[in-house]
Amino acid sequence: MPRTQAEEAMAEGERLELAGETTRAREAYRRARMLFHEQGDAGGEAQALVQLGDLETRMGHYETAREAFVEARGLFAPTADQRDQGAILTRLGELAHRQRNLAEARQFYQSARELLDSASDASGEAHVLKRLAHLERDEGRQDLALDRYRAAIALYRRVGDGLGVANATRHLASLYRELGQTDRAHDCFQEAIRLYQEAGDTLGEAAATVGLGHVLKHNGDQAAACRKLEKAASLYSAAGNLAAEADVLVELGHLLAPTERGRARHHFEHAAKLFAQLGAVERAERADRDAKALRD
Repeated sequence: MPRTQAEEAMAEGERLELAGETTRAREAYRRARMLFHEQGDAGGEAQALVQLGDLETRMGHYETAREAFVEARGLFAPTADQRDQGAILTRLGELAHRQRNLAEARQFYQSARELLDSASDASGEAHVLKRLAHLERDEGRQDLALDRYRAAIALYRRVGDGLGVANATRHLASLYRELGQTDRAHDCFQEAIRLYQEAGDTLGEAAATVGLGHVLKHNGDQAAACRKLEKAASLYSAAGNLAAEADVLVELGHLLAPTERGRARHHFEHAAKLFAQLGAVERAERADRDAKALRD
């Protein structure tokens, strides 16, 4: 069945967002929301608002994101779908967390968990547990954060949500790295990479590969760390996430600069081109300066 104009607009927003064209992605999601509204499709309109809210969250526009999520929650309300309500409450909890309203974030998460538990949505509940783990981690309760991550992984496994397991395992690996438990971090990043590959999630694989590269760098294996970061850059490129690719290339450039000036310069030059393509003028100029410093 051919996609409607609203569905086409949603797909365009997702494509533009992956390419780092956030302004155009925002407009595509807004257009999708309007088209769904004109069709009388409240569910589609709510989903467009959720996508818009997620984008605004990633851009740091928290009040705009909150407005989108609250509107979406209102559209979901007539259906009394506890899963949708729980998902929105989880997002509102994340916004509160980002704004350092930790008590409010915890309340949103607890309410979301109760709804998702009532709806027998184990995967959704696992996601809330993961978010709660992030909260405990930020509040310095690392032991409790470890328990939350492990509980989330167990729930994801129970329902066969491999991608959920991968995401929680990657965060668990990052916490192990912070705690100096590099062997456990290494193993968890490796497991996350395997699971992302099985799920076909290139972006997740790239993020886990960056994490593994950081562990190898911490352990003093610079050559292996560079290989992992170069792999991550190629994965981001394949997924069309040019901003993340450029960030990794800059990191590679700094890592290689003391010993392999030619390779480092190449990475800086490539990063400068990507930043320029994305309209990130200051970052493009900075990467270009780093490249020029290695031409002498």
